[in-house]
Order: sequence, then C-alpha cells, then structure tokens
Amino acid sequence: MSQGPYGQEVEPNETYLENRFRQISQMADDDSLREQAIAVQVSANAYGYGYQQLWCGVPIIRLPDDILLIQEIIHELKPSCVIETGVARAGSLLLNASLMEIAGLKPAVFGIDIQIFPHARKAVETSRYAMHIHLFESDSTSGETVQAVKQFTSTHDNGGPVLLVLDSNHAHDHVLKELTCLTPLLPSGSVTIVADTIIESMPSHLYESRPWGRGNNPLTALHEFLENNQEWELANKWRRRGLLSEFHDGVIQRL
Repeated sequence: MSQGPYGQEVEPNETYLENRFRQISQMADDDSLREQAIAVQVSANAYGYGYQQLWCGVPIIRLPDDILLIQEIIHELKPSCVIETGVARAGSLLLNASLMEIAGLKPAVFGIDIQIFPHARKAVETSRYAMHIHLFESDSTSGETVQAVKQFTSTHDNGGPVLLVLDSNHAHDHVLKELTCLTPLLPSGSVTIVADTIIESMPSHLYESRPWGRGNNPLTALHEFLENNQEWELANKWRRRGLLSEFHDGVIQRL
C-alpha cells in the first residue's frame, strides 16, 4: 500500500475495486437495511421527495440513487439507443441523452407516452438534445408503438444493445403487456429497467387513488414475465445497486 497526503494507507486500485464489489454484494443481500431504506422513503414521500430532483434545470421524477444507476448502466452497456415509456416532464429523456453523450455515444432517445404535455415538448425542443430525442404520443402497448419502436431501433442500430425503461402505467397487466410487446424488439445483451417495483414494498394506502398497489404492480408483472421468458434474467450487477431506489429487483438483461 502507498500513503495518502495525511499519512493514511491507500490500497491499490485493484483491491479497492474488489472491496467495492464485495460491499455492493453484501449490501444487496441486507434485508434489514432495505427495510430501513423503505422506511426512509415512506417518510420522505410526505415531502414529495421523488419529485424534488432536477436534471439540467428540468424536473426529473427519479431518485438520486437511480440517476446514478442509469449512469452506470449507460456507461457500461454503451446502448445504441434508449427507449423510455412515460415522458412526464421530460427530465428523464434529457438524462438519457446527456449520459449517452458523456459515454461517447451519439444520443438517440425515444420517449413514448399516451399524452405528452406542452411543457414536456418545450423542455425537449429547447434543449441541446432536441435533434436526438424523438417524442411519440401513443399507448406504449399499441401496435403503432411497436412499429415505431422497430423503426427507431433499426434506424439507430450499430450492432449494440438497447436500453429500455418502462415507467408509464404501473398496473400489473399494463407492465406485463409492455414487456411482452417491446422486449422482443431488443437484441441480445439489451437491458430493461422496470420502474416502480418499489410499489410492492410500500404501504398500500399510498396508492388508494391509483389503479395499482401491492399485488398489482411492476414487480408482480416482472415476476410473471420472467417465469415465461427464459431469454431474460435479473441483472445481478444492477438489480439491487441502489439503496433508496424505486428499481429494486427491476433490472433485467437479455441473454
């Protein structure tokens, strides 16, 4: 070991990375810590914590841990394009485009929503990525969406994988249909992030006004999908990467 500027021992980079991987794996298996994290998220929900973040000045409905996770995935995966269902205020689309650029890739992002609001269009159109983000207004499980995604992925096909993010209607049947319709369009090595799997762990009263909740959510849909689609598996490297995360056990990769 070498010494740092204050006399502390500095471990070799190889050892540092080994320790990092070991600690990540141990934390992923710590159910007690996860329960504490859920408790923090329940308390923070009273302040709309999931809606507090901005990406380059645009609202992004993502937890900070998950923003970092997406950065890790895009940096390592080097996707040819990113497909995302659920546009909201467009911050996540700008995140995807900027992270592709940082990773040395030409940004190519396709955002799908059943309704795209004027403020979301403006956020995209006035950004530096206006030419690299395509907005498509339709049900994410419709035939026209499937055809549009086929066209977009073929246009931006460089032989690499694709990153798909599902973050629209969180009801079991809808998410399962998204998975069934859209994942066959992705090449091997592609990654799908299923957002809001956290719903299964949150108090049911938080979703009384929504058509989803415990037992009827993205995680239950993902479990059913994986049972019937052996070419996809949980991506152990990323599925429990975040602590305060809405993606817990919601990251899968095509073999």
